[in-house]
Amino acid sequence: MSYVKDTDILDATNGGLEIITSYYPNALNVITKTARQFKLRESEKTASASLKQLQNGVWVVTDFGGDQVPRNGIMVCQVEENISYGEACALLGARFNIKGAELQVYKPIVEKRPLAADETPKSYQFVYNETISNKELALLGPRINEQHCNDFKLRSCKSFAYCKENETVVTTATEEFPILVFDFGTWQKIYQPNSFEKQFRFRYAGDKPKKHIFGWDLIKTQFNENKKQQENDQDDYSIEDESDDAEAPKRKYDPKLDAVFIISGGSDGINLRSFDKFPIWFNSESEHLDWKEYKELKTMAKEIYYVADLDNTGIKQAIAMGLKFLDIKLLFLPEKLKQFKDKRGNPCKDFKDYVEKFYNSERANAFIAGFDKIIANALPMQFWTEGWNKTTKKTSYNLSNTRLYQFLNLMGFGRYETPDTKEGFIYIKKEGSIVKKLTPNDIENYVHSFLEERQMHPDLRDFIYNSPKLNERSLSKLPNINIDFTDADKHSQYLFFSKKILKITAAEITEHKQGEVEKYVWEDKIIDFPIKKQDPQFKINTDADGNLDIEVLKKDNPYFNFIINASRVHWRKELEESFENRPQAEADAYFKKYHFDIAGPNLSEDEVYEQKLHLINKIYCIGYLLHRYKDESKPWCVFAMDNKISETGESHGGSGKSIGLGSLDHILKRRFYIKGRDANVTKNDFIYHGVTEDTDFILIDDANQYLDFAFFYSEITGSLKVNPKNGQPYEIAFKDSPKYLITSNFTIRDDGPSTARRLLFCSFSDYYHENNNDEYKQSRNIASDFGGRNLFSGFTEAEWNDYYNFCAQCVQFFLSHPHKISPPMDNVTKRSLRAEMGEAFEGWADGFFANKETDPGTLEEGDFKYLDNYFSKDFAFDDFIKTSKQMKWSVNKFKKAIKAYCQLNGYIFNPKDLHTQQGRILQKIDGKTQEVIFIRTIEQQEVIMETDVKEYSNEDEIFGE
Repeated sequence: MSYVKDTDILDATNGGLEIITSYYPNALNVITKTARQFKLRESEKTASASLKQLQNGVWVVTDFGGDQVPRNGIMVCQVEENISYGEACALLGARFNIKGAELQVYKPIVEKRPLAADETPKSYQFVYNETISNKELALLGPRINEQHCNDFKLRSCKSFAYCKENETVVTTATEEFPILVFDFGTWQKIYQPNSFEKQFRFRYAGDKPKKHIFGWDLIKTQFNENKKQQENDQDDYSIEDESDDAEAPKRKYDPKLDAVFIISGGSDGINLRSFDKFPIWFNSESEHLDWKEYKELKTMAKEIYYVADLDNTGIKQAIAMGLKFLDIKLLFLPEKLKQFKDKRGNPCKDFKDYVEKFYNSERANAFIAGFDKIIANALPMQFWTEGWNKTTKKTSYNLSNTRLYQFLNLMGFGRYETPDTKEGFIYIKKEGSIVKKLTPNDIENYVHSFLEERQMHPDLRDFIYNSPKLNERSLSKLPNINIDFTDADKHSQYLFFSKKILKITAAEITEHKQGEVEKYVWEDKIIDFPIKKQDPQFKINTDADGNLDIEVLKKDNPYFNFIINASRVHWRKELEESFENRPQAEADAYFKKYHFDIAGPNLSEDEVYEQKLHLINKIYCIGYLLHRYKDESKPWCVFAMDNKISETGESHGGSGKSIGLGSLDHILKRRFYIKGRDANVTKNDFIYHGVTEDTDFILIDDANQYLDFAFFYSEITGSLKVNPKNGQPYEIAFKDSPKYLITSNFTIRDDGPSTARRLLFCSFSDYYHENNNDEYKQSRNIASDFGGRNLFSGFTEAEWNDYYNFCAQCVQFFLSHPHKISPPMDNVTKRSLRAEMGEAFEGWADGFFANKETDPGTLEEGDFKYLDNYFSKDFAFDDFIKTSKQMKWSVNKFKKAIKAYCQLNGYIFNPKDLHTQQGRILQKIDGKTQEVIFIRTIEQQEVIMETDVKEYSNEDEIFGE
């Protein structure tokens, strides 16, 4: 048995909640309620079980209708599976893929021996048991007996031998690995129900026919018996025709079976037979009922039902069958069946699962009555009924609302609740993974087109045209469709393209066809591009010292190359300063060779490392924004800014921030734009008008230097409250709300840790720049790097493919890296400190701290007057107010500004070794003891362990004081 820690199981299953709900689906309905009582048994009139989350996060269930013992998820499994605690851990470990788990795989006994003289190569030999054991019957289903197996020629196999050219392989059943065989004489279908690998569960022997319908012979036999009984007892079974015509002939007893059920497989079919029904199923999923078989079946049965599996494939096959034969009734098992898990951990979906989860021998009649109701409510895809009008001598029609609504619902139509619309809903249509928004007229036209394409009788089409049951009032009664548009979880992200879906995890990126995965996306969010998955474009590793390093593998992706150049913060040294007093031809050759190189040879090792960190940070930020999952431990707003140090209030721009990150709307289609330059934007009561759960991200573009970032605090880390124009306010939960991106030519002015923990900085170099004030030797825009072509609008199909693959790989990197990756913070810190001080204070401080002592006699200058010396805090504050005219400044704001000035210049503010026990520095000045300030600029002999001002390593520390 494998060893799995119970704590690992509970951690991986949300404290065991996923285990509990897999056994007791009713618990799902009470998780968010204050009183968490639910029905543990379907037969209960009142809830007898209670769900509770303990302080350590573990969920427990207490059955007050039973032994009243609180049980966690593992203990629930132990009771329900009737196994030991250790066995339950092993079972759940395998089911939920917990580290250390081993799958419990049963195998038959396989032996080889030489080919006997009387054995023929490529032949099979079977040895059967006389009867099917009770254990084998129980494995098939709770009501199945040997007669039900005999109906389909199913036998218990002791062993079977396959003869090869020179040897015979004998496979023998065991108690844990039974072998059953459908034996038709000339061919056999071998059924190994406990084979873990699905592809080995069935195999064939003998001369298998091209097509075989299981159960067909049983139906024929029963029908012929009914006909024979009719011939023998015709008078006893005659009934009057329901016609009012007294002269109408009497209708004879109908020998047809009441119903035949088309079902997906043998175990489902035999279980259905155990309830006295007549099932049929096919040899493989590729075989289907054809018209000849359908017509013959109609001669033997009054009704034909198709029992659908509840997975995507099963629903699609049911709809296809219903559209092919419009009068076949489609039978859907209860949706709550999917809340249970089978032994392989997959959602339950078929009739055998339904019997195993809901049938109770003590309440068999209740189960049968419930199933009969499901049969009675099964409807065909034909949404009209037909009769005979004796007056007109024509077929009469009736448009059934119930049938119509089911038809439209199965074809993907329905209503979707939307709090931001006046009606509270919109009309939609699901097509595979794609959801389209429609009008009532679109739905009506679809119905008419459906009838026209199938060349239905003009009288029927006229009747439908004239029916009021397709108007908006009637269509407003269409069923609500609950669609989960979640396209991401903590460990994955789906990207939807026109024909394919990419599933991204930390381990891999996989391709899927539309409709293959049970994920949905709005039509306007589809990326209309034929994506072709590529090999990795970059490789990011961590070295022995824990430092990140990147290797660029793809050199010709324009977007990636742009991101590389936007990370070259030392470009002036590399491309300009290194070639001073050297021929221009050398500089041009170097530029051409290392046009998009993050690690050019003209840079030092430290400079290359810094540029690589900037590049890795951008890849991380792109991945973070494209990962739609909202993690409460990572509630960040990406703040894209210039890396270039500027004077306070000075704006540069042109570095590519908006193109680099804002252009992610090529993937995140529903971008909500806020004009950041608007100084009054945060005063707008309707600032979020138009934001819904389907908004992908909020872009505050080109934010001004006075942006009130605190305004967005609660929305970044919590729910988002929307006040729409002409509508009722509503709230979007944190998990469903969009992420934020701010681009700005300025830094954040807000101070405090509340800001820092909400920001993920992304810093852009000034490699791309304008040369308005002759600060540079030239202007350089993005198009100049790509032969005059703009990014995106000038892309070829291959370049678009490069872009989408790069972005997907950014998401993969983000998912693989658990910790926040910030850019190198030196310049970011300096810009933040300058913003903290403000231009007026920095100008005053430069002059104030430049003052030196002067000898009155010689007028010679001595040491600095206010550095490495005590000075009055009140005096300095008064001097600042008098000089700068900043009358609204407080003493506390002044003190913070001095701290920022010291950090910017490498000084130590109020060294700890000078503090009193109360944490202040007091000195007598002019005979009066008062609080003073001391700014240290020189090295001290003693080691100073702590200071008020420290060097910051990342943005989380910038505002922590």
